Amino acid sequence: MGEVLNIVAVVQARMSSSRLPEKVMRQISGEPMIGLLLKRLSKSKEVNQIIVATSVNERDTKLADHVAGMGFYCYRGSEADVLGRYLDAAKEVSADIIVRITGDCPMVDPELVDLVIKSYLAADYDYFSNINPPSFPDGLDVEVFSIGALQQAALATSDEGDREHVTMYFRRTDIFRKGNLNAERDYSSLRWTVDEFCDLEVMKAIFNFFKPNIYFNWGQVIT
Repeated sequence: MGEVLNIVAVVQARMSSSRLPEKVMRQISGEPMIGLLLKRLSKSKEVNQIIVATSVNERDTKLADHVAGMGFYCYRGSEADVLGRYLDAAKEVSADIIVRITGDCPMVDPELVDLVIKSYLAADYDYFSNINPPSFPDGLDVEVFSIGALQQAALATSDEGDREHVTMYFRRTDIFRKGNLNAERDYSSLRWTVDEFCDLEVMKAIFNFFKPNIYFNWGQVIT
């Protein structure tokens, strides 16, 4: 038997979004957006554990309490150094492989998450995603990388943008083995994420019509 890897989805979330404050706790289909996201992500068959990585800012206490009340582990770390927060969160739960999900994407699709993970595991990659280049709807972003690669990035860069955006260093340098999952056509113009109030209203309309049970057979639309 091969080595058993601990695959951990780390969801970054915070309450202090400038364009739509407290968006992760805004109600969609009768529950906070973060709860909807976590329930959908929990349907992944490849992920062993899901944790939320938020900050030590007092504003994030409400978020952390809600996540804990749902039965998920919530790690609290640096507000500005999100790369460092990710690394510390991953170490806290002894992650071997990290799946990066952002808390403003309530339409996260567990089948697509699993496809990206399987593609990562099938070859010798340090970093694998479906966003470089993007071809899936904005809001279905999935990135997978090893704890070793993240440690390497954390040691190599002090750039403010790299520290804030976690995986920017992977994507802008050539020192990592990288791969990408592509859809059969370009869906990247579709906006399924929540940055502003108008995005939230779109998500409410979608989930109120379909309820939480809107999924896509992405296995049929990849190249």
